[in-house]
Amino acid sequence: MASNLKADTQGDPTRIATAAEHVKELQDREKIGVIRCDYEYETTRGDAGNAESYYSDSVRLKVEGWTFESVQRGMDPKTKTYPASEFRLKKADGTTDEYWTKLWQCYPDKNGSSDNRKNYSRVTEKITDNKYIEGYFDEEDYTKGEVYRYEPGQLEKNMKVAITTLEEAKVCGVTCDVGYSQAFQTNVKEMAHLPIMLSSLQQLTLVAPLYDVRPTTKNKVLVVTVNSNCFDAEQLIPNDGLAPGVRDSILIVGMQKTIFGSWVAGGNSFSRFKADAFEKASVEEGLESLYGECKALIDGAQKDGGKVVCMVLECAEMPAYSNGFRRRFQIPVYDTMTTVAFLQSGMGFSSSSGFMM
Repeated sequence: MASNLKADTQGDPTRIATAAEHVKELQDREKIGVIRCDYEYETTRGDAGNAESYYSDSVRLKVEGWTFESVQRGMDPKTKTYPASEFRLKKADGTTDEYWTKLWQCYPDKNGSSDNRKNYSRVTEKITDNKYIEGYFDEEDYTKGEVYRYEPGQLEKNMKVAITTLEEAKVCGVTCDVGYSQAFQTNVKEMAHLPIMLSSLQQLTLVAPLYDVRPTTKNKVLVVTVNSNCFDAEQLIPNDGLAPGVRDSILIVGMQKTIFGSWVAGGNSFSRFKADAFEKASVEEGLESLYGECKALIDGAQKDGGKVVCMVLECAEMPAYSNGFRRRFQIPVYDTMTTVAFLQSGMGFSSSSGFMM
């Protein structure tokens, strides 16, 4: 890069200083926005919610009430409305629900307080209807325990507030710290005035034609998700941009039977090494857990006459393992961080371009 700078400035100090100012101006435009679900755990490098995952500035903020569980439910495809979300602070037997109480108190972050929450209501009766608005808990938890609820319309308003805040922060684009957010892609895109790629899954519309993924070629994309049992392909596989038949060439593998899957489901915080793990979970052990499950499916596809030509990691905690997959499987791997890189590349500085700006 130094030789390019010299060539484009002829080594003139004034021109070099001006070029440096212009480079910084472009680098400042690479700031990425990250909407986070209303969840709390200690993130590790590679997680979309961790500042160390980015070489640029990032603005990360929670959408109040938009819990991981509500993101998993997705949007109602008939009414195009958000799901409801609920927090159970006390169970029917009077004991504290530690998981939900922790989340309730950690707003807008781990140093926050439940006093910062608003526009929710206490519910004393379980709502039973479709899966998008029905209550989360047992009926007696509502009558004898303590449950608070955000209605669908309020969650959508909270999302709009988050997007507006990120726009005011002048981010170059917005992603999310949970892959299931793909179900909200169209809705959020319509309320925003900047590029939106909430989930790594949106990249399927790019990589499928790039690697000629279709039934006749037998080329396949491996989508790795935390839990395939709750992976709603109709909501999570993008419809716009995929050619007919391509969906049949997308293999979905869930990690629910692995150690990694159980850790994520339990909200465990990941350390880098097994020896240092303070909540059992570690990137070191997680890699081996994920690798074995993925290898079995890749080998199985090959035995059936197919070929996995690339991987897309749905879970926003999985970029920590992408380099391991790239080296071991020797195929391209796309994740939340490659989503971010794509959003930034159009606005930021490129060393292969010119310094004459």
